[in-house]
Amino acid sequence: MGQQDRQEVPGDDFSLEGALELFKKSGSPEEFERLLNSPDSKVNNLDLNGDGEIDYIRVTDRNEGNVHLFILQAVVSDTESQDVAVIELEKSANGKAVLQITGDEDVYGIETIIEPTQEVRVNAGTGTSRTVVNVWAWPSVQYVYSPYYTVWSSPWHWHMRPIWWSSWRPVTYYEYYSYWHPYRSYYSHCHTHRVVYAQHLYRPYRRSSPVYYNRHRTQIVHYRSNHRDDRTGRSRYEANNSRENNTTERTPAVRHRTSSNEVTKRSADYGEQHKRKPGVDKRRDVKRDEGFSSRSDVRSRVSVLERSSQPRNERSTSVNTSRNSRESRSSEKSSDRVKSSGGGEGKQTNSRGKKGR
Repeated sequence: MGQQDRQEVPGDDFSLEGALELFKKSGSPEEFERLLNSPDSKVNNLDLNGDGEIDYIRVTDRNEGNVHLFILQAVVSDTESQDVAVIELEKSANGKAVLQITGDEDVYGIETIIEPTQEVRVNAGTGTSRTVVNVWAWPSVQYVYSPYYTVWSSPWHWHMRPIWWSSWRPVTYYEYYSYWHPYRSYYSHCHTHRVVYAQHLYRPYRRSSPVYYNRHRTQIVHYRSNHRDDRTGRSRYEANNSRENNTTERTPAVRHRTSSNEVTKRSADYGEQHKRKPGVDKRRDVKRDEGFSSRSDVRSRVSVLERSSQPRNERSTSVNTSRNSRESRSSEKSSDRVKSSGGGEGKQTNSRGKKGR
């Protein structure tokens, strides 16, 4: 933002540059919270609930691996709180650390990212450029990455405030703006998150107050409509949301793994779609049965299945027919045996008679 003569959004009463300067000077997240809520620091000038008193800002650290999120949250009532900003911090393996502070879009109208930078000489000293500062040497950064650090979570809420804190009335924007305007040369605006995983870690913990938003809704909507890109015609708020959605769809943070319940459901659906009617293609079912390996077993199994699929009357008829056929075959065999035995005896008698003669 450039020089302003009036307040445009509620976030103008909270200096993101001032918050980073206090974080740089503090030795721990607890000390950082105390400095934020000190009237001498002149960083917090927020009155989000409109009660005429400065809101208390509590700090909560969310940590996973080398990523720390310090959520700056304003307590607006006994049941509601509103996120003001988030400090994203990540330590790399080469002894460096990167840090950014992101102002909440409901407080600043659009997502506002600020990072510490410094001016360096380039092109053999003929020009200058701004580069991101390595914050590993900051005392608060060293503290949170020490092995003895316990993750800080502010214990204070609406009905329980620290004894050293007392609220004060907010000052005019013209007076407040002059406090931290000189520090803006040490910090720069950024349009991308350097700590990529921070957004996925922060999303489940984000808090927004409906009472606050309904109170400042007209002001925020008006600000978003006025800050549009001349080339695309879209506001920076719409551009940020579309870019975030595209990034989420194209590069998911966590690889999807199919659970056992999904596998069972998919297999059941596949079975319903490919279910065969009973009595159809039984030979294929028999061949797939591991209990029948030889062709004779397969044929016997098929005959059993075919007989079982026939109606009872047809099965009885077939049984009777098979019995009659077996009886007829046995009677024919017995008659053939009788004939063969009679002819043999005659021949033996004749042969004996000839020998007697």
